[in-house]
Parts: sequence; C-alpha cells; structure tokens
Amino acid sequence: MQRYALSCLGAALALAIAGCGGGSGGAHIYTLSATQSCLRKNGFQASVVTDFSLPGTGGNLRVRLTDVGQALLAPNTPPGAPSPDEFVFLVFDKTAAAALATEKRAMTLAFQSLRADGLQMTRAQLRAGVGLTDNVFYYSAVGVLAKSERTKIMSCLR
Repeated sequence: MQRYALSCLGAALALAIAGCGGGSGGAHIYTLSATQSCLRKNGFQASVVTDFSLPGTGGNLRVRLTDVGQALLAPNTPPGAPSPDEFVFLVFDKTAAAALATEKRAMTLAFQSLRADGLQMTRAQLRAGVGLTDNVFYYSAVGVLAKSERTKIMSCLR
C-alpha cells in the first residue's frame, strides 16, 4: 500500500509539480548550467524543463535516474500510470530563502493533490523523496530517493 501511495505521490508530483523537503542553512549559490554539466559528465540525462507551479528563479532541471524504456516492457501497467522511469527534479532559486519558499509551496501543492485523489500521507512520508540544499529544492517523482542516488545528484551541485 505504501509503494502504491508513493507511486500516486509521484503521479501527483508529476501532474501538479509538487513536493516538499528538508533544508540546510548554507550560503552557497548553485547554478543550473554548472550542475547540468556535471550531471551529464557523470552519465545522467539532465534536461531543462519549464514548471509553472514551481518555477524557480534560477530554472528547473529534470534528471533521469533510470531508463526503463517503453511501456511495452510493462504490458500490465494500467493506462495513465506513472512512468517506471525514475526522475529527480531540481528547482534552482536565487537565494536559500526563496528555495525554502518553494519547498513550502510544494508541500502545500502535494497535500492538495493527494487530498483531491483521496490519499493521505504524513509529512514524514512526503519528505522522504525531497531535499533542500542552499538555493536548490529537489524532489523525486516516485517517492523515496535512495541515499546512493541522492548522493550522486547532490555531488554535482555546482
């Protein structure tokens, strides 16, 4: 049930572009272009995306963690189900305070989306798939982000 709820959360995040996170109090300002370059050098597909719900004053980046491929590989997947591919979304803001505001907005959107779908999750469950590092808010569309994957992505913040 929790895996289903996390999948629904992923769908809610992907559709409503919502999420939430925890933060750090540093003063370093990371940029989308330098981070994207590092991620690509490390073999990740990293694409600039437009997000009207969480626009980020420094832009938005979508990073593919896995590449499962076409839906033909999963013929029993119901239509409209979230993609089995795993992504992390990074929202770059100009300041840590702006990133914190993005996190709060994302939390609100996530809860509204889940409530509209008749699902209930705690803040702790939502926080398992998100993070906040200085001026970057990030979230996973599939729920919990493995520590190894989080480390790979965060090591490329530049």
